[in-house]
Amino acid sequence: MLNKKVTIKGLLVASVASSIVTFAICYKAYKKSNLHAASVTSIPETVQSSGSSCELTAQRLQGFKLINPLLFADKTCESGNYKGLKIELQDAISRFKQNGILDNASVYIRVFGKGDFISINENAMFHPGSLIKLPILITYLKMEERNPGILNKKLVFNLPKSGVPQQTYNSNQIVPGRTYSIKELLKYMIAYSDNNATFILNNNVDLDAFKKMFSDFGLVVPDVHDINYQISAKDYSAFLKVVYNSGYLKTEDSEFIAELLTECDFKDGIQSGLPNSILLAHKFGEWGDRNNPEIHQLSESGIVYLDQTPYLLTVMTQGKDVKKLPDVLNAISKITYNNIKEVAVTF
Repeated sequence: MLNKKVTIKGLLVASVASSIVTFAICYKAYKKSNLHAASVTSIPETVQSSGSSCELTAQRLQGFKLINPLLFADKTCESGNYKGLKIELQDAISRFKQNGILDNASVYIRVFGKGDFISINENAMFHPGSLIKLPILITYLKMEERNPGILNKKLVFNLPKSGVPQQTYNSNQIVPGRTYSIKELLKYMIAYSDNNATFILNNNVDLDAFKKMFSDFGLVVPDVHDINYQISAKDYSAFLKVVYNSGYLKTEDSEFIAELLTECDFKDGIQSGLPNSILLAHKFGEWGDRNNPEIHQLSESGIVYLDQTPYLLTVMTQGKDVKKLPDVLNAISKITYNNIKEVAVTF
């Protein structure tokens, strides 16, 4: 896997002095393969939801003779239990727009166990930025599953002449000239969103496995040459679903990913809207238009472990000042938590 010559120049989020953030997926060299991704089907079933007929779509992993693994299942209609939450969130988004903080936003919420979900502006597309680091992490765990020992492989970080782009919300970073195991690099990439670690990991990832994962999840496979790749909040949420359900990786590997996500040290968004006692497994991403310094995006997706009612929250936002967008994430997180907690007690 790792001996495949794939050089990834981008797939990083950058923040320069002017606060322009750039996300790019581009390659110096890419050897095309004839890998055929396993086909995935959505199996509709009829269930009762909130007193009405509602289809259930199940994402199953094909390619096996005697089994048909379930990745995740979703209802096709929104839950009536959270109509009040949706209205409250829509009002909050409208206020942020009126105040000039927000230009656009999309929200997807999925309550685990019951299958209830709601979404706002679900067809809106956003640049994932560092959110793409979670699919990279999942890919490496799939590589380890097929070739045990890969995570212990040592790699040296040599700073490229062009440098590695930095982002607005920086944390710990690996040091040029030092050697790190892939497992250590994965922690830096997820817990600290380190672009230095991501640079090395991108250069050694199995690109075929990365693309196949999107196909397995029923998502559009990204064009690796398209620097303008975008994804919706609802579609991105699939990555958190498969981690929580542990339907794609070994149980211990899914647990490892979830634990790593709980170490994400970005606290200004969803985390800031939750009580300190509530555990959160999450990843954030930022992006900016290099041609327009007034276009910034900040997104976050995570699993909130609310007592016996864990839920998934993905929020994607766009505004003129990336440093004001965490306020939107905070407000949406707080409103969602309070409402789901109240509904959980009621029902």
